[in-house]
Order: sequence, then structure tokens, then C-alpha cells
Amino acid sequence: MSAAKRLGTLGCVGLLATTAACGSSSSSGVAGVPKTTLNMGTVSAYSSLDPAGAYDAGSWMVFYNVYQGLLTYLPGSTSPTVDAAKSCGFVGTDLMTYSCTLPAGLTFSNGDPLDSAAVKFSFDRVVKIGSETLPDKQPADNGSGVSGLLSTMKSVDATTPTTVVFHLKTADATFPDRLASGVGEIVDPKAYSATRVLDGTSVVGSGVYKIDSVQTTKDSTGATVPTEVKLSLNPNYKGAYSKTKPTNSGVTLKYYDAPADVRKALDDGSIDLNANSDLTAKDVTELEGAQQLGKGLQVVEGAGANTRMMVLNTKMAPFDNVAVRQAIAKLIDRDAIANTYDQTVTPLYSVIPGGIGDGTTPYEESPYDVKPLSPAVVKASLTGVSLPISFELTYAGNSVGGPAEAAQIKKTLEASGLFKVKLTSVANLGKMIPLWSSHKLAASLTGWQPDYPDPDDFVSPFVGLDNTFGNGYAPPNIINKLTPLSLKQADRADDATASTFEKIQKQFALDAAYIPLWQNKQYIVTQANVTGVPLTLDLAAIMRFWMIGKS
Repeated sequence: MSAAKRLGTLGCVGLLATTAACGSSSSSGVAGVPKTTLNMGTVSAYSSLDPAGAYDAGSWMVFYNVYQGLLTYLPGSTSPTVDAAKSCGFVGTDLMTYSCTLPAGLTFSNGDPLDSAAVKFSFDRVVKIGSETLPDKQPADNGSGVSGLLSTMKSVDATTPTTVVFHLKTADATFPDRLASGVGEIVDPKAYSATRVLDGTSVVGSGVYKIDSVQTTKDSTGATVPTEVKLSLNPNYKGAYSKTKPTNSGVTLKYYDAPADVRKALDDGSIDLNANSDLTAKDVTELEGAQQLGKGLQVVEGAGANTRMMVLNTKMAPFDNVAVRQAIAKLIDRDAIANTYDQTVTPLYSVIPGGIGDGTTPYEESPYDVKPLSPAVVKASLTGVSLPISFELTYAGNSVGGPAEAAQIKKTLEASGLFKVKLTSVANLGKMIPLWSSHKLAASLTGWQPDYPDPDDFVSPFVGLDNTFGNGYAPPNIINKLTPLSLKQADRADDATASTFEKIQKQFALDAAYIPLWQNKQYIVTQANVTGVPLTLDLAAIMRFWMIGKS
């Protein structure tokens, strides 16, 4: 499984001056909507416009606006609700069969029918494309690994033109969440290959918007990268937001090379808002301090579910010793780390962030609850260990705040006299992924961006001998007992589910293979006349373009 989307590290695309346009422009054709076009800027360019070939934040941001899933998340909710479907639910009590009914007459933006056959086609192709390789040995899904989100799906049947039934390999209470994620978008069988990812920008979806044009350029390697995407309203959209009039008639997404470029575009009025939390902490705090009510640039803050953590390899010295891992967790100064981000992040004491499920804070409980945890107290727990303990800490150099964060961790650990830390910076996340896959990193720093707002998405990818981070953490109690139990608990908000995840979190803290550092906040900076942004900032992390307008 690729970590490209989920590992929250900023990457930037280098652009050249020459651009090439493709596609054609058209009006929205939706009555009663303000003739307002929004300009949004971000460094998070899409990697593919095909749900079967992309697993990154930039792509999913586009998907949520131009495609439609059977389910979606309404603003402020962490429970899926129907969108393209008119009803969905598990059949029986074993949570192994899931059925959805579609309304009659649903269509894509081009008028083609969106029926159960289109839904089956969409899910079958994700699995097929994800399981095949091209003649050059490259994955048919561009290496995104997005098909892994459908790992519990055994098959899908179109039993009637308006009924689709999913058969699962095991009980999976999170399956509705997976359907509401970016992998669950429905595509037109007449416009997409069943065996290959879309090559180009001829997107046909059924979401609130349709793509009118895309501008691209060549980067320094000769690869084609996007510089701009123009969207207009889809007059054929029918779904969860049909009764709510959009507050704009179109959106232009502009892609920039670096956060400084986004800040400049905001300052000179080239864009109305940034379309992702991709400004530096310094920019955010500076703009917060300068803003005046209704004047100049405004900073809108919202809850976030992205986390940052330290990953320790349980199969590699010195972290094959749980006492050493716990010593790191005892000494970490989360407040000092948050200060390196100008307090735009919140210290985190669990692998599952606040707001996702009924979170607890086990990294503030035994054996971490002695305050303060002095070096002498920690040293006493390291019986028989030669001191100082030397290790290498690796991080992506282009991650926003990463270098300062790593330096702070090194400073804290070495000040204890118990550790000697060598910092190693690699260029970007792409360079770290193969190191995790080959189990070569003793300790590393990374972010995690969930696919859906369920606590399981902060657990299952982290465990197993070949987990996302290759750190060998495979606790039998979690893998064989607690996780299977949690996936049989359909009510994600009840006390029994909360109790299961409380036990999981406690086990994570005792084993200390992952040391949570902080949880993000979302920040969108807008011009003074932009409205509706708070409706796009919630734990589902869906940028709902149609809810943003201008006064």
C-alpha cells in the first residue's frame, strides 16, 4: 500500500514557464446561483484525475468535488450519509454484506446513466487495476496503492439496475467509511478503461462540479504536471447537497511550487483563498496577528485529524528493547515541539487524535504519568543498557517544520544524557517510503493523514510485520483479537467500541513503537469578502468548494 496520501508531508512540484491548455470551457447552466468564480491556490497538485490511480491529498480534493460516491460526509459529521445512493446498509448482523439502492434516472455530467452497473464497474476496475502490472513492470495504478482500501471487499454485484451489493471477506464496520473516501468515487463505464488508469484530463463524474479545462506544463524531469484546473457547476448533480444552492458558479484551482508562492498570491490578490492548510506556521501566526475584523486577509481555523509521530523499528537495535522505546516516549517534550510550529499544532498523547472516536490519552498514563519525568527517573528504567544510546533519526527535509522539529527532539534527548542522536534528512516523502518498505529505518518522523474519520484508520495500517512503516510492530493481542472485534462493532459511537479502542491505545502506549507528537489544526487564509470556509474545515477533511462564496 502506498503512503503517498496518508503520510502528511508537504511536497512541491517544480513548474516551468511554458504551459499547455487542454479541455474546453463552458458555463454552469445552474439557475439561481451567484455568478461568482473563486480562485484557490495550493501546493497540493493532483497526481491523477482517476480514482483508480491516485492516493494523495491533492487528487482527492478534486475528486470530492467532481466525482460522487455512494456515501459522503456532511459538514461536521464523522458518520457517512448517502450521496449518489438513496439508501445503504449492512444486510444481516455479520457485517459481511453491504447493500445500496440508487435513485432511478441518476446521470453523469455528460448525461450517461449512473446505475448499479456503473457502480460495479467502478469498484471492479479499482481492484483489477491495482492488482495488475504493465509490461514495464510498473503497477497499473501508477503505484498509488489506493486499491488497498478495498482489501476487505470480496466482490460486488449489480443485482438490479438500482441495487448494488458488496460481499466482504471479513466483517468490516468501516466499509461505509471506505465507500465515502476517495476510492469510492463512481466513474462512467463509457469513458473509462476497465484495465488502465485515465490517461489525460477527460473526466466524467457526477459531482457538484465538472472540469472545464486543465493547464499543464513540463517539470525539470520532463513529466507533465498541472498548473491550473477550471471547474464549473454540474447541472446534472443530484445527491446529498441537491437542496443547498452552491454559493459560487465556478472554481479555478491554481497550483504553486511552494507555500511562499501561495502567500504571495494571497498578498497580491491573485487568489481568494488557499485550498489546503499549506502555509507555514510563521505565515499563519503573522496573519492572525495582523488581521482585523472584516479587513485584509482573514485566517479561518478548524479542527484537523492529521497527526505527526515518531516511528521506532521494533526489529532493529536499539529499539528492539521496549524499555528504550519507552524511554524516548517519557522524555519527548511535546510542548517544545509545538513551539517550533508557533503553537499551530496541539500536543498529542495517543495514536488516535482527538475528535476521532472516544479518544483517550494513554501517553499521559502509567508508565508516563510521573511528572516531571527527570532523566534520573528514566535512567533507572534502563537497567543493563549501555549509555548513551546512539541512534539515527530520519525525516523528510521538505516537510513543513520538519527540520526544526527534528532538531528539538535531538536537543531534548541529548540534554538527558541518555541518548546520542544523529539527524538524517532525505529529500522528500517519496525517498522515505522505500526505506520503510525495506525495514531500513531505526527511527523516523512522519505525518499521518487519515482516509476516513474512523479510529481504525489510525490502527490497522500501523500493525503487522509488513505494516505501512515497516517497523515490525505486530502485537498479537491487537491483530488477532482487538482489531477483529472492533470491525464487528457496527455502532462506532457506542461504549463497547470505545472500550475496544481504549484497550488498543493502551497497548500502543505500553509498546511505544509509535510516539505521537501532535495533531494539526486546519488553517485557511482568505480575502476579506470570502464566506463559508468554516463549513469546509472538519475532521472529514473534505474541501467543499460549493459552500464557499463571496459577499
